[in-house]
Amino acid sequence: MPDLEKLLETDIGGFSLGNLLASVVIFLVSLIIIKLLMKAIKKALDRSKLERAIRSFILSCARVLLWVLVALIIADKLSIPSASLVAVLSVAGLAFSLSLQNTLSNVFAGFTLLMTRPFSSGDFVELGTTTGTVISSGLFYVSLVTADRKEIHIPNSDAAASRITNYSAEPNRRVDLTFGLEYSCPAAAVREALLDAARADSRVLTEPAPEVVVSAYQASSVEYTLRVWTTNAEYWNVYFALNENCRTELEKNGLSMAFDRLDVRIIEDK
Repeated sequence: MPDLEKLLETDIGGFSLGNLLASVVIFLVSLIIIKLLMKAIKKALDRSKLERAIRSFILSCARVLLWVLVALIIADKLSIPSASLVAVLSVAGLAFSLSLQNTLSNVFAGFTLLMTRPFSSGDFVELGTTTGTVISSGLFYVSLVTADRKEIHIPNSDAAASRITNYSAEPNRRVDLTFGLEYSCPAAAVREALLDAARADSRVLTEPAPEVVVSAYQASSVEYTLRVWTTNAEYWNVYFALNENCRTELEKNGLSMAFDRLDVRIIEDK
């Protein structure tokens, strides 16, 4: 036993053999414990309703924190001052943060978007000046596909800082179409013609009922706005169909759409 104690006290690189062996044991045991803990955390997260990206982020953070704790325990066993280790980790963390500033900004912005959920996959949204359908929302960027099938990736930091308009938040949307008619056209006749065009389209909802309002008086025309409601899926189909059908209905009733014109009077000298 004295020989064993003497062997364990053997100095290796400034550390006793006993402390080194104990540190190895702590590391191996920690490896098993962390593996079991991570499995338990993963199962708990899988049962939750959190987004996949959020679950991955939480798992990564938990793994890092557990290994930092193990490092502190091993450092204490090797008689390394904890304050020194914390200082080294702080400096390393600062250097890492500065080198990956933009990446980390996207990660935290992505985490914010995933937690607040202003949109989900499949939603038709407008992010800043970009409009499209959300394909995915991860920790680094939001992926959209536009109407002409272009895939656009927007960094999360830009998406979170921009104005977000979610057109799919409600099941129905209102279609507003404005037509400029000549002043000579009777308002009642214009209103009835536009409503007839709306009622003829089965995709237009009856509740709320379609309506026509006088929206503005221009120099050469009176502007009438037709307001109808339809489902999100049919919005653009109704929009383009009514643009054509309303003109057809107006022309059928002898109602002329106005155009800008300038009347010039010539006064002759006498």
